[in-house]
Amino acid sequence: MRRARTEAAKDERRQVLLEAALSAFYERGFAAARMDDIAARAGLSKGTLYLYFKSKEDLFKSLIETFAIPNLERMESVALAAPSVTEAIRAIVRLAPVIIRQSDIPRLMKVLISDAATFPDVVQVYKENVMDRFLSVISGMLKTASEAGDIEIDDPELTARLVVAPFVFSAVWRVVFSADHETDRKLETLFMTHANLLEKALAPASKEVG
Repeated sequence: MRRARTEAAKDERRQVLLEAALSAFYERGFAAARMDDIAARAGLSKGTLYLYFKSKEDLFKSLIETFAIPNLERMESVALAAPSVTEAIRAIVRLAPVIIRQSDIPRLMKVLISDAATFPDVVQVYKENVMDRFLSVISGMLKTASEAGDIEIDDPELTARLVVAPFVFSAVWRVVFSADHETDRKLETLFMTHANLLEKALAPASKEVG
């Protein structure tokens, strides 16, 4: 196999290796997947794989950077651009079905769940770089809105978990029950129902939600 000479060729080869790694981790589990199997899936030598990634852990961190972080930034962007916390929630729930259907985040989460006990450090990397980061954005918006009297909550951090819970649930549902096409078709309705319930639950007692 010829060595990639240009930066574009290197980026393309790196992408091929990452996609092979995600498929191997998803199908076999992080613990069972081997570096030579990943290289073979990519049609490259194990030596070439090690030129790009020093270990499976390094591969998984790169999967987070390549597949999870850009989608996280999309979610953050629509949330932060909204004029109010309720509009931010509605922006998130409109984007969530698209990300669940079109991104690799559900497959990444399945890998995490399968090997959470065996590789806690890998799980912690995802938690800190994806989950904690997004929850921090949501909890910050909730806290600001609560202090302004726009919503009524006791704990912004725990409420933020409730806001994102259907996203996690739906991503896991998609990979565990992949044949359940009916539920998949109803993702928009599910998330909009969630937004409606949250708006009513968050409204101060002095305000009525129509």
